[in-house]
Amino acid sequence: MKQKYIFAVAEIIVLGIVILLAITVLQDEYLFGWAAHNWIFYSVLGAIVLLLTFLNKIIVSFCMTAGITLGIFIGSFLGNVIKISNESKIIEGMTGEEIYRLRHHPGFEIWMGIILLSIVVGFIVQLIVTKKRRSDV
Repeated sequence: MKQKYIFAVAEIIVLGIVILLAITVLQDEYLFGWAAHNWIFYSVLGAIVLLLTFLNKIIVSFCMTAGITLGIFIGSFLGNVIKISNESKIIEGMTGEEIYRLRHHPGFEIWMGIILLSIVVGFIVQLIVTKKRRSDV
């Protein structure tokens, strides 16, 4: 039981540092600014992580925390690269819709994709570990 609390505190610290960075130092970056502005959504993600911890899905919870943390950095960086690349394709005569689509920052979609992938990986690893423990007994 004590192990759950240790994991929960560690996850709160990691997620807290990320939102603190988003609110202060990295607020000018698109995805971090979005997370700071939509802090309720970020808090719900953190609540899901804690719920998984207290439901004895510690591996899934750890993977989701890693996905949230790494995903926001990767989504922000990769989203900037994609947006800059797409903006270089804008030419005179394009419709407003085409220009808008090329100026879209895909960081949020990348972030959500990484979080979902980390949850799936966490569940698979959790199943493998659980089956191995049962077969060892």
